[in-house]
Amino acid sequence: MIRQFIQITLLTATLIAGFVSVTLAQSQSPNVPVSTGVVATITTIDAKTRMATLTTEAGEVFELPKESLWHVGHKVECDRIDDARRLRLQHCQPWESAHPGTGDSRLGLAPRR
Repeated sequence: MIRQFIQITLLTATLIAGFVSVTLAQSQSPNVPVSTGVVATITTIDAKTRMATLTTEAGEVFELPKESLWHVGHKVECDRIDDARRLRLQHCQPWESAHPGTGDSRLGLAPRR
């Protein structure tokens, strides 16, 4: 009888210790990066390094490799990633037609009428 009691007690203690360690590990993990959609304007393009400087509507400045459709003054929509290490932009796509009124078949935009 005592032997069975000791076995049940040890098994219960082991299970509880396992759940507690998993719970503590999850609560101490770093924050998950947060993604927010932002619109940025291409302010400069360095032809030599092929890097573009983008400024968000909130005034944040980022430098990214230039994409083929990007020109100074155009707007792009990007994912702003806020993680513990740094802010960054990724997955930037044209926000508006490169030349309003003409459409851009590469983007699937129809001309305005």
